[in-house]
Amino acid sequence: MEVSFMKIALAQTDTIWENKSSNMSKAEKFITEAAKEHCDIIVFPEMSLTGFSLNIDKISETEQNSQTISFFSRQALKNKIYIMFNAALADENGKIFNKTITVDDYGNVISSYAKIHPYSHGVEAKYFTGGDRIEWFNLKGATVSPFICYDMRFPEIFQIASQKSRLIIVSASWPDIRSPQYDILIRARAIETQSFIAIVNRVGHEMKYNYNGHSQIVSPDGNVISTISESEALITAEFDINYADVCRHNFSVKSDRRPDLYKKYL
Repeated sequence: MEVSFMKIALAQTDTIWENKSSNMSKAEKFITEAAKEHCDIIVFPEMSLTGFSLNIDKISETEQNSQTISFFSRQALKNKIYIMFNAALADENGKIFNKTITVDDYGNVISSYAKIHPYSHGVEAKYFTGGDRIEWFNLKGATVSPFICYDMRFPEIFQIASQKSRLIIVSASWPDIRSPQYDILIRARAIETQSFIAIVNRVGHEMKYNYNGHSQIVSPDGNVISTISESEALITAEFDINYADVCRHNFSVKSDRRPDLYKKYL
């Protein structure tokens, strides 16, 4: 049965560098708080248990035997809440992916999304293999798609996701040096796909970068529903997921798209 109103929590955290146990303790507190506020799902930033370390041997896990997945699965079952989180995970062939995993309120993995666009302007792309598919999963009857950070600069995948999804969730580790683009891109992706966009970013300092959060939830018409600036905090918002359908009906941009024509120039 589909719910109309959905309540989402974004855990804007300051990650402790390469310290999974301390970050797990912090995550547990955020999960407990989100459950007490009756949120349907809580979302964590990119690499929230390790920081964006490239010490791959230390931070990566095999997806089939992952301490991180086991931890969040237990927390989801204990608190009866969906959880979306991110980690460096290896497949059976040893390839490392930057992955966002979603578990349902029984602790079952319902989505495993590999970042399609590892950041090539840094060194991420040297260590992580890019994913090759877009994900959709069911959240209380609503279809949702996950993306990761740099993916936000590629509108094509958001258009494809929004064919089924009315909510798109982005986990990020986006430094403040590029925050002007961040704010514009979030609203642009919401407006052009006529979808709710939720993005959770980290705060704090890591290596040479500062992170200023600005996690937010944006409506399909580009209005910011809820946001927070630079502090470590839990941000929540409740919204009517059906409002995406209202926007698409009242201003039918999607029916005017011409994908067959666009393909000729790709």
